[in-house]
Amino acid sequence: MIRHQNLTLALVLSGAALIGCVNNGADGPMRIIGNVVPEDGCLVDSTSTTFNDDGVIEASSRLGYVFTPAVINDITLVDGEVAANKTIYVTGARVDISFYDTELGEAVAADAELLEFQVPVAGTIDPGGGTSAFSFEVVPPELLAAIGARLGVVTEANPLPRTVLDVRIQMVGTKGGGEVESNVFRYPVEVCVGCLRIDQGACAMLPASFDASPGGVCNVLQDGALDCCDNYTVCPARAPGGA
Repeated sequence: MIRHQNLTLALVLSGAALIGCVNNGADGPMRIIGNVVPEDGCLVDSTSTTFNDDGVIEASSRLGYVFTPAVINDITLVDGEVAANKTIYVTGARVDISFYDTELGEAVAADAELLEFQVPVAGTIDPGGGTSAFSFEVVPPELLAAIGARLGVVTEANPLPRTVLDVRIQMVGTKGGGEVESNVFRYPVEVCVGCLRIDQGACAMLPASFDASPGGVCNVLQDGALDCCDNYTVCPARAPGGA
């Protein structure tokens, strides 16, 4: 398991559900299996088979969207071979972001470096089906802020401002001195205003038994509701006398 030091919402477009998926045409030795659902403390188990098939994050988040993939080394290890020769040393992840709402994308995509970049990542994956887990940001907070400025605030006419990003991730590394790369994993991330932060009203009016939803485990404003009270000034919300 690894721990991220810094720190799903289904959406249907054009009648088709957008879900995390792999590029089946890739035939490289390294493969992104899926985006693992992290445990408390943002612990990521590479052997887990519980995956998020899409993500959601508040535009106001100070942290970017944290992607937590399990990655496998498909190279076969024959008896007598030295494992180190077929071990993959991960060095980074390439990220390419596009907008399903092309008009919004054109309005906020002034800085190309926020849409196409490489994230430094370190780790090893043993051959013969070995897996490793990683965690890194794939949607920069600067891009979230630019999107939020365009989405605006919640109104009666627009009660849930939101848009969806098509995020493509490809792991890169080395093996035997040469570069290797994974399949391109497409992962939809919804950016919204007010969909994860929930105002429960006055803190003083909450019952003593109130159990607040604490938000996401890697980023409180990602992939999980965050209960607040007193007009979003107390998050997670606490009842009088609560911890």
